[in-house]
Amino acid sequence: MTMKERNDDGQPYFARATFMRLCLPAVLYSLVSNVSLKLLSFVPFTSRFRIGVEKLHPKDCFVPNNLPSPGGDGDKSNSIAIVTGSNTGVGFETAAGLAERGYHVILACRSRVKGEAAADRINRRLESLKDNKGNQLGSRHFVRGGSAFFFHPLDLASFASVRSFCGLFSEKYNYLNVLVNNAGISSQGDVTEDGLEICFQSNFVGHFLLTKLLMKHLLKAKNRYQPGTCNEEEAGRIVNLSSVTHHFAPANERKLSTTDSAGSKNPPLNSGIHDQDFWLGSASPGLSSSTYRESKLAAILFSMELNKRYGGRGIRSIAANPGSVSSDIWRNRSSLMRKLYTFIYITPQQGASTSLAGAIGAIPKDDTIYLQPYWQPELQRGKDQSTTSISSFRLRYGLPFPMTEILGPYVGCAITEPRLPVDGYTSSQALWNACEQLTSVGKDSRKGLLSNKVE
Repeated sequence: MTMKERNDDGQPYFARATFMRLCLPAVLYSLVSNVSLKLLSFVPFTSRFRIGVEKLHPKDCFVPNNLPSPGGDGDKSNSIAIVTGSNTGVGFETAAGLAERGYHVILACRSRVKGEAAADRINRRLESLKDNKGNQLGSRHFVRGGSAFFFHPLDLASFASVRSFCGLFSEKYNYLNVLVNNAGISSQGDVTEDGLEICFQSNFVGHFLLTKLLMKHLLKAKNRYQPGTCNEEEAGRIVNLSSVTHHFAPANERKLSTTDSAGSKNPPLNSGIHDQDFWLGSASPGLSSSTYRESKLAAILFSMELNKRYGGRGIRSIAANPGSVSSDIWRNRSSLMRKLYTFIYITPQQGASTSLAGAIGAIPKDDTIYLQPYWQPELQRGKDQSTTSISSFRLRYGLPFPMTEILGPYVGCAITEPRLPVDGYTSSQALWNACEQLTSVGKDSRKGLLSNKVE
């Protein structure tokens, strides 16, 4: 199915309702494929039909600064990483994975109690990977010297909280090696203290402001690889968490009907373009019913725009889809459903594989922008499947049909073509401009800016 066949007006996106229709087929596809692969593992001479897992090889990763510098300049200052929403789930495992690889990881969470408890769990895990003499035990990627700690509360639904966090960080640190914009919520409709829709601000606009305020520190970072693997030195790495739901964020059906001052119903606003008005509408309370999906598309476009603006200065940004993860987010479901999720969903540690690869991996120097964890039936056409990496980034897929990205056989980390607006770079710039407006004015001015989108 081509883009034009999918939508008469040229929209490359699937309708919102299509996502729900694809969920059951995706579950059946995942069950059948995973059971079949499990059975094949017991059958001799079937290795060509098995699906392997691409693991992040240590030689494909940045060398933490607390180890001897690859350049031999004696720089042993600690490598610093920030992971938002890291007290549980994928964020927790991402932070733990970075700490295991020698990074000093700041757990950027709203709750001090939960953040400190999560840091304690990670540090205990690090201790369990060492013997009494501090040597490595049972983990090929473990690097001594890493740690996790809670620094200061960060509430992404509050611009004041974001600015306070960044101000205190600037007082203590001069650089930042890795920023993982992981935190997010799925609940929609509430209004933040800044007057924005809570899901879009928590998932994206708050991260935009955080990244912008920390950019001077990211530009000062020195990320290096092991000698003989890659001689290039990079500045900071930025990972933005996306989702398969970015396939379902069309610009021609996302607006809700509104009511004017006279009490009359206005028809939905359907511009059909992911322009600046579209993104301002995403942030406007009561205007969009798809702010979660729009925030996940925004994460990809944000990575594109960051690379366009700062790539020449060493910054690299990647959007990462963790996949469908079995975590405590489902704790209120029935025991039967939780067991089903355990079987068809991946673990939080598996879900963190794309974030870790995006944060410290030797991402190919091309137009790679998006990583996701599931096998796809068709490799990317017109691309050389070999890379300079040893084992971490050999899989490259073209634009997938969304059903096979909702669930399926887990492969670790695969470079995949995302679904972008017809003019992706224009839309990424429009998104940036909208967020600049939203974060650079006071609440009263912001309210006036957003009210233009609902009247």
